[in-house]
Amino acid sequence: MRHALLVVFLASTPIEAQDLPDPGRRVDKPELNTELPKRAMPQGSGPFDPIAPPKRNDRACEGARQNYQLSCRAAISPAANSQACAEAYAIYRQACP
Repeated sequence: MRHALLVVFLASTPIEAQDLPDPGRRVDKPELNTELPKRAMPQGSGPFDPIAPPKRNDRACEGARQNYQLSCRAAISPAANSQACAEAYAIYRQACP
């Protein structure tokens, strides 16, 4: 009974598209062809500026590489899928950019 009333109600409501204005404003042809002036990016040291990558430390990189090789062993060994191997690889990637 409820379903029949719902179907009758939906069938009786008028469904038509609304004539809404286009969003934004119309732009004239001369305005389309003009370019906006480019602003120079300031070279400051604010809190959102990218951090300079650290300098490479060859000794730390070599130690991280050895740790990675000792932790992971061969590619087919069970140690290659361990958490220690994943952590050693992450340290290796961080120490050797």
